[in-house]
Amino acid sequence: MPMVSPRIKTIIALCGALGVLLVALGLAQAFTANKNARNDATFFRVDADKIDKIRIVGVNGLYENVLENRGDHWVVANRGDYRVNPDYVAELLTMFKELPRGELASRNPEKHEELQVDDLGVKIQAWEDSEQVIDAIIGKEGPGFVSTYVRHAGSDNAYLASSNIRPVFNRTDWRDKRVWVFDPLKVTSIDWRYNDAEISLIKTGDGWKQAEPFSKDSSDAVIGPVLASLADLFAADIREDVSKEDAGIAGKPQAIRIELGFETGERDALIVGDKLPAPSEEYYIGRENADLVWTIDSWTVENTLKKEIGDF
Repeated sequence: MPMVSPRIKTIIALCGALGVLLVALGLAQAFTANKNARNDATFFRVDADKIDKIRIVGVNGLYENVLENRGDHWVVANRGDYRVNPDYVAELLTMFKELPRGELASRNPEKHEELQVDDLGVKIQAWEDSEQVIDAIIGKEGPGFVSTYVRHAGSDNAYLASSNIRPVFNRTDWRDKRVWVFDPLKVTSIDWRYNDAEISLIKTGDGWKQAEPFSKDSSDAVIGPVLASLADLFAADIREDVSKEDAGIAGKPQAIRIELGFETGERDALIVGDKLPAPSEEYYIGRENADLVWTIDSWTVENTLKKEIGDF
């Protein structure tokens, strides 16, 4: 076997090292290209799934909402740690992830006021751990109200994003106004009182049965939509300034009380309190196991929460 000269060995080693370097450089360039391609295509240029804090300041600072991720849910941290409506958060994070950058509308700072990408806009800031990853301003709607002017706070450039996103960011109240969050499939008993009518139902292996005021079979087709409507009950407002006693939810007999039992053994009840003074068309409403007082429109009370004997 012929001997390989030291010079040939050196050349081979250098070629091998150069090949490894070129492969590594190619991978790095590909990663950077992919990253830049994603960044160039979107306005916010973040990994939205890693964001854990969001600050939203309204026009001229008229309101402020600080949203924080607490693991399995988000809260409005500067407003009593109330839960954030999960649909609102999902919509916001999708916007962070997918909003196209759009067309460059202006490089002139003097145009910021006209496009409302200054104090007349909605300021958006977001953090991943303690690192700020978003500092932007959502401006006014664009032509035809199907686009929006946007700007990164540290840039003079204003872009016209091809979507009307201002309503997503311009919510003044991010709190979850669902009165009762539960899985209807986990309910095993219902005790429904409306004035003198008291109706009790239980879920057995054979389906739903009414036990009081008389025994009869019911069904998932009847009970399912009723429970779904309770789980989808949205309040008109959260009243932090009213106690349950002052609202007629505690300390006196209630005309409407709906108690549910669950597979876990837990029980809770929805209680309709007093009607608000005229000209309001709302009632106070609360839950036995919650301190909050909500209000709800009278149409829902009259059409959803009032049940008569025979309705089940």
